[in-house]
Amino acid sequence: MATFIGFSTDNKKKPPYTLTDLDLVKQDLLNHFQTRKGERVMRPEYGSIIHDVLMEPFDNLTMQDVQEECNTIVGNDPRVELLDVKITNTDHFLQVELYLEYNVDQSQDVLEVRLEREFNGDT
Repeated sequence: MATFIGFSTDNKKKPPYTLTDLDLVKQDLLNHFQTRKGERVMRPEYGSIIHDVLMEPFDNLTMQDVQEECNTIVGNDPRVELLDVKITNTDHFLQVELYLEYNVDQSQDVLEVRLEREFNGDT
C-alpha cells in the first residue's frame, strides 16, 4: 500500500495521473528545482536560485551555490535524505544528479535535474 499519494500531469497525455511514494517525491523535487525562486504567487521563497546562476561563470563559488541549493531543497523534504550530489556543467546545460534515500523503506534512487541555458541573440 502506498505511503504517499498525489498526482501530476507532467509528461502524461491521459489518465491515470496518480503518483505514489518515491515517484511522487521525485516529481515534487523536480517541480521545486524547475521553478524560479519568487515565481510562485503567494510563495516567494519557493523555487530554486539555480536558474539565476546558469549564465554566470561556473567557478568554485557558483558550484558551491548550486550544492547548497540542492542541500536546502532536499533537506526541506522529510521524505528523503540527500546522499550525494554530482554536478555536470556544459556550454548548453547544467545537470545535477541527486542521490537520494527514501525514508520510508530506505530505497535509493537518482534524480536528474537538467537545466538548459537560454541563449539570446548571436551566441
